[in-house]
Amino acid sequence: MIKQISMAILLALFIPCTGVFADDNIMIFCGAAFKNPLDKIIELFQEKHGTQISTVYSGMGTIYSQIVFSKRGDVFIVPSPDFMEKAKNNNIILPDSVKNFAYIVPVINVIKGNPKNIKGIGDLARIGVRIAIGNPRSVFIGMLGVELIEKNLDKKQIGIFRKNTVVYADSFSKLSTFLLLGQVDAIIGFHLLSEWFPEKIETIKLKPDELQRIGCGKAAVTTYSKNRITAEKFIGFMLSDKGQKIFRQYHYFSTKEDADAYVGKPKPVGGIYNIPHEWIN
Repeated sequence: MIKQISMAILLALFIPCTGVFADDNIMIFCGAAFKNPLDKIIELFQEKHGTQISTVYSGMGTIYSQIVFSKRGDVFIVPSPDFMEKAKNNNIILPDSVKNFAYIVPVINVIKGNPKNIKGIGDLARIGVRIAIGNPRSVFIGMLGVELIEKNLDKKQIGIFRKNTVVYADSFSKLSTFLLLGQVDAIIGFHLLSEWFPEKIETIKLKPDELQRIGCGKAAVTTYSKNRITAEKFIGFMLSDKGQKIFRQYHYFSTKEDADAYVGKPKPVGGIYNIPHEWIN
C-alpha cells in the first residue's frame, strides 16, 4: 500500500513560494477527477485574459487541508457537495459563489479486453483479481468505492475484496494510472475513463440498484482570494457554453438528468458515507 505523504511535503511540492499569489494571478485547488478538461479551460482562459493560473490537483481531503494550512488560493473545485458544505461551514469559501458545472458516475474500470472477465461488482471478490481504489479518507471515489462494496457484498466477499486491493491511491489521477500501467486488473472509477483511453480501458457499468450516489462538480471562490473578480470570471468561463462544451468533450454529464439516464435510475448527488473503522488504516 502507498504510504501517505506528509502535509508539509505536499505543501512544498504543490504550493509555489513566489509570484503565484500576485494580484493579477489566481490559484486553483481542484479534485484530480477534473484535471483533463480543466487544463484545457485554463489554457483558453489564460489566452483570453492574460491571467496566470496555478493549479493543485489531488484528492478532496488533500486539497482541503492544503487550503486550510496555507490560507491561500482563489478557486476551490470538488466533486461532492458535502466537501463544499464543509468548506462553507468552516469559512473557507464564499457561499454565494458556489456553482455546479458537471456530473460524474461511479463504475468499474478494467483493462482493455477484460482478461479477468469481470462482469459485475461480485467479480471483484474473486480470488486473484488485483484491485485499486481511492483512499476512502481523502478521495471521493474511494469513499464511494467502499460504500459500494459494503452495500453490495457479503462479509466473506468483503474480506476477499480487501485482500485483492493492492493499493489505495491518493487521487483519481493516480488511481487511473495503476490501471493504465497494468498494475491492477480493475478499479472503482468513473464512467469517463474508458472514453479518455478507449484503447486501454473498458467500463463495466453498475446496476442501478447497486449504486448509492453520483458526484457533482462544484466550484467556489475562497475567502482567501486576493483577486475575487478574476476568480469569479474563471468560474463563469467554466459555466459558459465554451466551458461546458469542453466538459462534454471529455464525457462529463452536463445535467443530473443526463447522469441519471446513464445510471438508469435517479440517484442522490453526493452525501457522506461513514467509512467502517476496518477500512481506516
